[in-house]
Amino acid sequence: MKTQRYTLPVFPIPVFLLPEGITRLRIFEPRYLKMVSIAMKEQGFIIYCNTQQTKLNDNKNVMLWGSWVKVINFNQAEDGILEIDVKCKSLVNIHSLNKNKDNLFFADVTTLTHWSTDKPQVLNNELGGLTQSLRKLIKTNKLLDELYPKIADNNDVWVISRWLEFLPLEQTIKPIFIQQYSFEQAKDFVQSIVQQ
Repeated sequence: MKTQRYTLPVFPIPVFLLPEGITRLRIFEPRYLKMVSIAMKEQGFIIYCNTQQTKLNDNKNVMLWGSWVKVINFNQAEDGILEIDVKCKSLVNIHSLNKNKDNLFFADVTTLTHWSTDKPQVLNNELGGLTQSLRKLIKTNKLLDELYPKIADNNDVWVISRWLEFLPLEQTIKPIFIQQYSFEQAKDFVQSIVQQ
């Protein structure tokens, strides 16, 4: 069966986001305001974590990946800057990149199989301490509390995914856990940091 390809705009920013993850972005450059307009009419856009080893223009035979997001809310901040909340629907492989006349990148992408969407959504209390710590972190952080009014804290995959996004680690470490079969390593890694 042939994998479907999509052509989507790209926003290069050092944000690590896994499926079901939500973040707020501030958009002010004209080319990215245009990107948001395109994303609202089409199928969203790609967040490319630009700390990856290969820069967008290099376009060599290196696996490039990103987070395919859709806009779920937008607002104008007090300083007049557009703020958008985006939710990741899938990780993607980036196959080719092109720049248009507005200096905006577009990528040909296919969805990337990942444990956050491929693994059965485990509903148990195996992560007790991690789950409680995550709930506390979200509830005591105004922005996170706004972005996550519902917490899937009985879902181990959801809990580990959010910890990977929230932990203040070097952005070069997090992409290790985009591999399809890295859930157990991700869980052990998060537990080693949060529960020490």
